[in-house]
Amino acid sequence: MIRHDLPNRLDWFIAVLVFATTLGVLLATMNIGFTRDETFYFHAANQYIGWFEQLWVNLTNGQLAQSFTKSNIDAHWSYNPEHPVLMKALFALTHKLFFEKLAWMSESTAFRLPGAVSASALVALVFVWGRELGGRWAGGIAAAALILQPRFFFHAHMACFDVPVTFFWFAVVYAYWRSFESKRWIVFAGILWGLALSTKLNAFFLPFVLGGHWVVANARLIGRDDQQKWRFPKFPWVFASMLVFGTTLFFALWPRHWFDTVARVKWYLDFHLKHVHYFVDYFGQNLQHPPFPVSFPWVMTLVTVPATILVAGGLGAAMWWLSFHPKETLQRWIGDWQARAWYSPSTNMQLGLLFFINIVFPIALISMPDTPVFGGTKHWMPAMPFLAILAGLGCVWSAQRLRFDGMRQHAAVAAAALALTVPALLQAAHIHPFGTGYYNEFIGSVRGAADAGMMRQFWGYASRQSLPWLNEHATERAGVFTHNTTGGAWAEYRKEGLVRKDLRPVGLAASQYALFHHQKAFGYIQIELWDDYGNQAPVHVVGVDGVPYLSVYERKVRK
Repeated sequence: MIRHDLPNRLDWFIAVLVFATTLGVLLATMNIGFTRDETFYFHAANQYIGWFEQLWVNLTNGQLAQSFTKSNIDAHWSYNPEHPVLMKALFALTHKLFFEKLAWMSESTAFRLPGAVSASALVALVFVWGRELGGRWAGGIAAAALILQPRFFFHAHMACFDVPVTFFWFAVVYAYWRSFESKRWIVFAGILWGLALSTKLNAFFLPFVLGGHWVVANARLIGRDDQQKWRFPKFPWVFASMLVFGTTLFFALWPRHWFDTVARVKWYLDFHLKHVHYFVDYFGQNLQHPPFPVSFPWVMTLVTVPATILVAGGLGAAMWWLSFHPKETLQRWIGDWQARAWYSPSTNMQLGLLFFINIVFPIALISMPDTPVFGGTKHWMPAMPFLAILAGLGCVWSAQRLRFDGMRQHAAVAAAALALTVPALLQAAHIHPFGTGYYNEFIGSVRGAADAGMMRQFWGYASRQSLPWLNEHATERAGVFTHNTTGGAWAEYRKEGLVRKDLRPVGLAASQYALFHHQKAFGYIQIELWDDYGNQAPVHVVGVDGVPYLSVYERKVRK
């Protein structure tokens, strides 16, 4: 039986505090513009809520069956069928409750609440697993090493699926690991995988990840015994649980698939297998058509995770590798820390393999030449919680190498924690609310990345920071060319009073002001804008450290 240094009540109380603090910070920093994808999901939520409202009416009228007819389901659940509906349904329900009914939040914050909750739950669970492996210091530092990654912090605010599926991915892996000592975790793993499948496509890969780990970890148990009879390890019932609960929930939580199931699931899979490609700037190249550079996700990880977290993660990985060796080697290299806080070397190796696979696989999947790269770091975000735990362990290990006693040891760990977290905190605060534009010290930060020809930002959300200037300077009823800002985003800005209601989103030819989002792929639009406006000088620029993310132009040529 695998022995864990399991959290006690105090640890769970700390985990709740971590959750509440993270959620509070996220809700207090919602000044990020509305991304293209979010506006589609806002609309989807508004479509879905109609079904819930009608369900209640039909229930009270004794006509419940009407809500489950094909025509009724298709009328409410057909928009945005390329993604599962769990999170969009939650967006709809929190919007209905916290915005419409209770008026506790703005409309957009109510939509974004489920994403922020999933991010906060993920940070808390990282603390829990880090605590199991290396104590409270390691758990706390691991939690900080995740939320203080500027790109993760950005996505933690979104009404999107990337952080929620990262939470479920991490939770399934944790439940899988715990399932080998507790039957209830077998059930939890199956349920969590079903919720993951109902969140985003990434979850389909989890059985391969966990199955690969189980086969490699148990390979030595497969073979012939002394009587030349074949022997096999015990069947891992966790996979049966995932098959039963996972597939059941995937079907049950997606109403559109209740009818024409095979054809509609096939459409869903085909959509992603044949996904369109969008421009990505990568060292001066425009990546749009495969084959894409195998180096892309590896290099992007190297230059978009704060350097102190990467270094600490490397130390944690090195320490873990050394723990596979005999105790004498371990003591010579890392003292007696393993004996105090870690599992046995054999169990350590199995868990180390699990972490290794979950860090490498999400990145390696995107490195395949035909895999779309337009989503950038968010598409391999499931690797980041495991890296964060390694960073927490590496930070504590480096401090414990000093071998102080008592309070001096705690002071050394605290100093190491500050050395890791403070630079990341300052960088996250500095780049906010433009998290997709963050680059670390290895490439020269924001300016270095711009000089290197890297993607500055995407999704059209930077327009929000230009609105105060427009509100103050734009002429009455002026037309505004909003470029990469969707009509849904502009409408949401107007609803929340962020832009004057008299300002009208129009095409370039009819506009008096134009927003231009700086992405290399939009160069042709910028040239057209300059020609049409008779002016190449912006009247207002939104950016960081002198690097423009969005420019506002005012027409000089009157038509």
